[in-house]
Amino acid sequence: METQDSKILAFLAKHLPDTAPDHSLSNFKSWVVQSRSYISRVVRDPVEAQATSTQKVRNQRKKKLVKQLLLNTHNDCINTAIGKLQKLIPTHVVKRKVVPYPPSNYWIVESQEIWDLWRYRITTAPQPDACIRRKPMHMVDESKLAYDVHGKESAIFVDEKKNPVAVVISELCDSEEILFWANEIVLLNVALERNVRKEDAGSIVISGWSAGSRSRMHLDFARNLKSKSKLSALEKHELQYKSASVFALFWNLVKSFGPKEVVEDLEEFVKENDLYRMDTSYVQNRKSQTYTIDVGDGVPVTFHNTDLAPPSGVFARNYARCVCSVYISGFLIVNRPVHYEKQPHKWAASWTTYRDNTRSQMGGHFYLASYGIRIQGASNRAVFWRLADWHGTSLPNLEPSEKEGPLLQSGLAIVTLARLPAAFRRFHKGQLSAEELHAEISNQCDELGLEEAMKDFAL
Repeated sequence: METQDSKILAFLAKHLPDTAPDHSLSNFKSWVVQSRSYISRVVRDPVEAQATSTQKVRNQRKKKLVKQLLLNTHNDCINTAIGKLQKLIPTHVVKRKVVPYPPSNYWIVESQEIWDLWRYRITTAPQPDACIRRKPMHMVDESKLAYDVHGKESAIFVDEKKNPVAVVISELCDSEEILFWANEIVLLNVALERNVRKEDAGSIVISGWSAGSRSRMHLDFARNLKSKSKLSALEKHELQYKSASVFALFWNLVKSFGPKEVVEDLEEFVKENDLYRMDTSYVQNRKSQTYTIDVGDGVPVTFHNTDLAPPSGVFARNYARCVCSVYISGFLIVNRPVHYEKQPHKWAASWTTYRDNTRSQMGGHFYLASYGIRIQGASNRAVFWRLADWHGTSLPNLEPSEKEGPLLQSGLAIVTLARLPAAFRRFHKGQLSAEELHAEISNQCDELGLEEAMKDFAL
């Protein structure tokens, strides 16, 4: 049987025929010292060649993705392609309703089956917060709708003065693999982080910068991991980076395809309030202005020196809120009564990364009640609307559940904590310390503080 020594000698003789030691390992250590430069070349060169090859693959993939997703708005060819796509989107002139439809402060219901499923929960079931006034349900009369945007349709809605009031972009991301990756990050966050609206069905979790509770202002990345998650510090940081990367991708898609009014509104909001973007380099040892996406082939693609998303947002899964409030609004993945709110910026943007359309009459459709518009739920759809308008989302045809049950739809939205600008002003004035800004991200945040903070979220 061949000995271990003879195997080593045979290997050295094959790969280092001119410098390998003789038929003994007794002088092996001194030989290694004498031959270290040659050995390092033998080991290093293939590794460097592989790294160079991998980097070439990544650079090629990045160029392909930029072209495929139309991300570089500074490129004339890409701008031309975007312009051609936008010209294909029909524009509808809409007139503001004197009375919103569906009516304000009602839950929207689209079938008797959904009505029966939710009636007890809405009208009778004990409420986690007894101070919240119940809202009645309303069965939609489709004949009273001005427009009904179906699953694969895109649309631009303008008022009589040609000002945009809502925009629907279907098939936002031209990559099923990337859409799948984004939705996996959405669901991972929902599974690992605390739902900040325990009185509601489904889950909604915070991502990005948070100002803490009203009683204890603390500027930091949201610290809302469940205590049972047991993630290491490295795993927590990786989750934050992946989350910020999904938002960065969405934001760059918004800059390519979204209304210029939305982009200008949010950019001005960030600039005027001197806000940090959703950049984990402020709290982690990472390069700034970078994000990474997974295209599904094991070779992640990182974008450098690029625009990152505004400072905060939420992920949601089957989220259903049974109360009208001036704080959190409904969007394509949120189920709430029709309502309106005053916000620090005019526009909102959401991206539904998954929608189960295998069954009909599942509910969960978005309504812009100020204009009588319904936007049906669909995967890979972005919706932009003005937060001052009455809007809401119909109840889903699902049993209410915080984390369990079938997945109807999931996604993310770029939203803002109303107190966040004040927190940044205090930090820039030195009233919040650098230690508070760069505090270690942990999951030991006061749960009440998170819930209080969420009351101020603009969605």
